Amino acid sequence: MEKPKVTGVQHVGIGVRDIDKSRAFYRDVMECTIPMADFGVTHNAMPDFFRTSPHVFNGWMYMQERESIVVECIQRFEPSPRAIHKEIRYGDIGVNKMTVEVADAKKFAKAYKDKIKFVSPPKSTELPGWGDYSFVYGTDPDGNLIEFVSSSKIEAGDGVGPIRSLGIGVTDLDRSVEFYRKYADFDTVAIEPHEAFSGLVGEVSGSKDTQVRSCLLANGNGFHMLELYEVSKPRGRSIPFQVLWGDYGYLECCCVCTDVLTLARNYLNEGLELISHPTPI
Repeated sequence: MEKPKVTGVQHVGIGVRDIDKSRAFYRDVMECTIPMADFGVTHNAMPDFFRTSPHVFNGWMYMQERESIVVECIQRFEPSPRAIHKEIRYGDIGVNKMTVEVADAKKFAKAYKDKIKFVSPPKSTELPGWGDYSFVYGTDPDGNLIEFVSSSKIEAGDGVGPIRSLGIGVTDLDRSVEFYRKYADFDTVAIEPHEAFSGLVGEVSGSKDTQVRSCLLANGNGFHMLELYEVSKPRGRSIPFQVLWGDYGYLECCCVCTDVLTLARNYLNEGLELISHPTPI
């Protein structure tokens, strides 16, 4: 039997306070105009995540017209949701941002200043093996970080380009790279580990002297990559105890695989812990 394979990031899940306000932002500003799913008010569909407790949520999934990562927004009504972190910071452990390609980060920030809340000025650096890289950070209506990037290696038209990668804050970069390469088939290092963002992310990390190691992983699908980064000064904050799916903030990085049942069985045989069982919906 052929080994099941992860083929890339399919969508990012976000817990939001107002499902319609978030829909308008991602549809009208971020150009996620193609509906993939509209769940409506849903009762008790995910008992593993809530330890069998009753739950109610609403949600939708939209994608851009171009090849990119899909956005899923969830508004939970019961149990009553709360913020994962009251103040979101770059480097918080777990899914921490999405990265979007644009033609020119500086011009984009100026053109979209009335549509997106930008929380840092545009900045530039050089990435090893990549070259020039310019970026600016904005947020969605709930304060979740969105990085807009440009480079001579990126071909992007006017406006919002494709959602190219998700950023995950980790506690140990080398260990996490090994994990995602071994268990999730992200076996191509698109950008080698580097410290080029150190000292440049103070507005979003909370410290102008932030030290960070980062790398970009791919697995054959160039528009569905993972950026892993370890913030060591100040250390990235852990996910608080008892966070539930549907609390406010980035919730999950969802990957597509060829056979989820066999993959889950293989993970268990290799000693990995699953927080939920495969569930049809």
